[in-house]
Amino acid sequence: MSTMRIGGLASGMDIDKIVGDLMKAERIPLNRLYQKKQVFEWQRDAYRDVNKKLADFDTYLSNHFMLSSNLYKKTAISSNESAVSVKALSSSYDSTNTIEVARLAKAATGVSAEVSDYTSEATLADLGLTGDTTVTIFALQANGTYKQEDIAFKTTDKVSDVVKKLNQSSLNINAVFDEKSKKLGISTRTTGTLDTGINKAEVYVQSATGEDIFSTIFGFQKTAKDESGTVDVITLADGGENASFTLNGLEMERQTNTFTINGIEYTLKAVTTAPVTVTSSIDIDGMIGKIEEFVNKYNELITSLNDKIREKKYRDYPPLTEEQKKEMSEKQIELWEEKAKSGLLRGDSIISSTLSQLRRDLYGKVDGLGSDVVDTIFELGITTTNNIVNNGVLTIDKEKLRKALETDPDKVVKTFTQIGSITKDSGTNQVVSDTRGIVQRLRDTVKKTIVNIEKKAGKPTYTENQYSLGVQLKNVDKQIFDFQRRLQDIETRYWRQFSMMEKAISKGNQQSAWLMGQFGGGMS
Repeated sequence: MSTMRIGGLASGMDIDKIVGDLMKAERIPLNRLYQKKQVFEWQRDAYRDVNKKLADFDTYLSNHFMLSSNLYKKTAISSNESAVSVKALSSSYDSTNTIEVARLAKAATGVSAEVSDYTSEATLADLGLTGDTTVTIFALQANGTYKQEDIAFKTTDKVSDVVKKLNQSSLNINAVFDEKSKKLGISTRTTGTLDTGINKAEVYVQSATGEDIFSTIFGFQKTAKDESGTVDVITLADGGENASFTLNGLEMERQTNTFTINGIEYTLKAVTTAPVTVTSSIDIDGMIGKIEEFVNKYNELITSLNDKIREKKYRDYPPLTEEQKKEMSEKQIELWEEKAKSGLLRGDSIISSTLSQLRRDLYGKVDGLGSDVVDTIFELGITTTNNIVNNGVLTIDKEKLRKALETDPDKVVKTFTQIGSITKDSGTNQVVSDTRGIVQRLRDTVKKTIVNIEKKAGKPTYTENQYSLGVQLKNVDKQIFDFQRRLQDIETRYWRQFSMMEKAISKGNQQSAWLMGQFGGGMS
């Protein structure tokens, strides 16, 4: 609770202003503590910003380079894309194939008889169902097997409910009812057929607990008996066909129009009248583009880190106090704090050592790839620029990289993506071999740096006691609290001193008035 004080009644002095000015001087150390706290907070945030950049780079490497298939690009070309389109997978190899399409795969379909008594409001009871029923339906799936599901229908269901239950089942079938023709259509969502289906039907009813609405209401035909020979089987959809084609002279069938053979994904679009040539090869341009992308991401990271440790520090621009901000415009505050925040991580040892380690990770030999092979990025044409200002930024000799990829693409990929480990001499603890690819090395260094920075600056979920800057912030907060209490005592002392002065002046004034009264009283 603040205390209301009125001074200067006896002296005529502005005691409140005098005490306020005295306290401004007393608060200078407190302001420095606040500024110190602000610097710690800015440093913490700057470190965390670095960690975010490191984490983003690690995620990029994980998503785009940890698997050899991410870098090993293949390409496939069809001589007739309108009939057969192709896509090369990572497992494909250089080849030239011919394919002729005799038949496309198609889905099975079925159409009911006319439901003559149908109206949009009619229930299954209105259409002849005498009691609730559960129907067992089988349907061909994309994996070439049949799936069955029991679907329950009530006498109160309408035809729209039947359609909804069929579409929402796990059978992967489509159902539609045409109100104009009053017929129910059913089709498979997958193409193809199997000889194991009863009567070669792709969708069929094998049994029902109660009445079978598909034969009694919708008029689908009973086409066979089940294996026991006692239960009627009702065909709901048939006529599905497998794709039929000849690949390099070998006649084949597939259930769908899209399939993979020898690492090439084929998509059949039309029956052909002449052979289609499909060529598969390594996509050198695609691999160069991927390595260029890696180099650009790496350069972005180290440029950002170099900027942090080289950033100029403006010692004449400490954090602003609240009193100073009140006297400045928003733009002035923004420009001041831009300089105040500059150089917070200048010469930082964690970042400096990380930059050095990243360079060693890149330039070191990848062991375990054999002799006379590509095992360093220098042999791929990737080197640092000659400009010392860039400090480790990479550049690519595309012709040298292309030659390396054309000569031994497998080894180039392994140089980047090989998963390995470090072996050290048991006596000297020196590294004997390092079979880790460049990407794994970079990720290991980045992860280690993230941990070191978290020890220094923590992360949002940490308490102040869990990282060194947090401990420093906590100590500064304690110093601020203690100093604020001290200032309260000092201010109280000033007011007490001025109050004593006021009392003395007041007493002197009273004595002077008494004397004047005495002198005035003796004169007549």
